[in-house]
Amino acid sequence: MKKVLAFLLSAAMLLALAACGGNQGGADTGTGGEGGEALHVGMICESLGTQSFNDDVLLGLETAVAELGIKEDHIEVREVSDAANSLRTLISQGCTFMVVPSSSYRDAMVEVAEEYPDVKFLYLAAAEEGVDNIMSVEYKENEAAFLAGALAASLSKSGKIGTVLAVQEPLQLRYQYGYMAGAYMIDPACEVTAVFTNSYSDTNIGKEMATALYQQGADYVSCYAGACNLGVFAAADEAGDGSYCLGAATGQFDKNPNKIVASVVKPINDAIVSVLKAYVENGTFQGGTVSVWGLKEEGVGLRYTTMNDDLLASIPQEVLDKVEELKGQVSDGTIQVPGTAEEFEAFKAGR
Repeated sequence: MKKVLAFLLSAAMLLALAACGGNQGGADTGTGGEGGEALHVGMICESLGTQSFNDDVLLGLETAVAELGIKEDHIEVREVSDAANSLRTLISQGCTFMVVPSSSYRDAMVEVAEEYPDVKFLYLAAAEEGVDNIMSVEYKENEAAFLAGALAASLSKSGKIGTVLAVQEPLQLRYQYGYMAGAYMIDPACEVTAVFTNSYSDTNIGKEMATALYQQGADYVSCYAGACNLGVFAAADEAGDGSYCLGAATGQFDKNPNKIVASVVKPINDAIVSVLKAYVENGTFQGGTVSVWGLKEEGVGLRYTTMNDDLLASIPQEVLDKVEELKGQVSDGTIQVPGTAEEFEAFKAGR
C-alpha cells in the first residue's frame, strides 16, 4: 500500500510539474471550475454494483467528492448506441470533466469530444493520442494476468485452467495472452482455455461459460469480464471441491471467499482522485497524451485473498516465492510479457 501511495503521489507531482512548465503537450491550466464553481464530473459505464472496474472508478469519484468538493453524476449505459447521447446529457447538466472507463464507448467519446472541445475527457481503457481534450490511461493488464496464470498453473492438479473474458478488445486480449504466458512459464504443457462472453453485464453467460470450463477439467478459472465475473464465482461453487477461481477489480473476495484464491487488480480509485486533485488544484490536464501503468508503476497487481486464511495458507510457500520472483523479473524488464497473439507466439519460441 505504501508503494501504491508513493506511486500515486509521484504521478500527481509529475502532473503538477508539467503544469509549471507551461501549456505544453496538451496541458491545460485553470481552476478546474468556471467562476470558482465546483468541478462537475460525469461518468458513463455499463453497470455498477458488482465490485467491477466501474465500481472502483465510481469509488474514486465519490472519494473526490468528499475530499475535493467536486460534484459527480453518472449514467449506466447498456447499449453502445446510447453512449454519445448519454455523454451529451451529462454535459447539458453541467459536467465539464468526463470519465469514460470502457473502450466500448471510444467512438462516442471521440465524437462528443470534438463537439465540446472545452470539456475534458479521461479515458481509462486504451491509448488515445492526439485529441487535445482527451487524456488516456492504458494498463499493462497482461503483466498482472501473467502472475495470475503462473499462480493458476502452479496450483492446478488437472493441468487445465481457464479464463472467462468479455469482448475481444485490446485490454481483454492483453489479459488473455498474459495469462497464457504465465501458465506457459510454469508448465508449457498446461492447457489454457480462454472464452469470451461478448458482454460485460450478463452474469448468466459468465456462469454458463465457466461451468463448461470446469466440466472440461479446468480446476482454476480466472475472469476479467465485469458483472459476468459473478457468474464465474457461482459456477465455482457448483463445480464443488477442488474447483477454484480468480477475481478482478479490487479483489471481489467477499463475493465468494471460499473459492477466490487471488485477483488481478487495478487500484484505479486512488488514481482517479490523484488526477482530479491535480486538475482541481493546479488546472493540470495532459490532453492528447497516454499514461501506461504496469507492475513496476503498481498500476496493476496480483492480490491474494484477504478473507479466507485457510485458502491463503493452502498456497505452498514455494509457489508464493515463484510468483514474487516472476513479478520482480517483469518489473525490471527481464521478462517481456506478451499482449497479443503474435507476441505470445514469439514468447513461446524464446523459451
